[in-house]
Amino acid sequence: MSTTTNHTRHNCLQSLFDTLIDISQGYEAMIERAEPSVRAYLTDFSQQHDRDIREIERIASEEGFELDRSGTVMGDVHKTAVKLRDLFSDIDKGALQAVADGEENVVKRYDDAINSLSPEDTLHTILTEQQNALRSRIATLPETA
Repeated sequence: MSTTTNHTRHNCLQSLFDTLIDISQGYEAMIERAEPSVRAYLTDFSQQHDRDIREIERIASEEGFELDRSGTVMGDVHKTAVKLRDLFSDIDKGALQAVADGEENVVKRYDDAINSLSPEDTLHTILTEQQNALRSRIATLPETA
């Protein structure tokens, strides 16, 4: 694998990894403030992202890629946005549309990472499985309109 290909692969994986960490931090703040009717959905997404993070980290490490677990400033932005939303409205079923929108952005990050990998790559298979599971979870969210 060329150095450029290797670098692109690492960058795409790190970007997905950062996104998963950031959104998980946002869920931590949301779960604390959410109404019981939506808490289970948020917890389900959060737990799945945590499992996905650990799996990506393990496989990447086995393949010689060390990923930075610190996330980005967006994790703090997500937490702040949740706190502000909580000041002006409840985190109820109406918030689930924002959850779906955020998760669709995660799906796009998966696309970028998957497209940077060879189909024979173990991570390609794992990320495709994770992305499909995420799409299924998004589909289980109740309609809010």
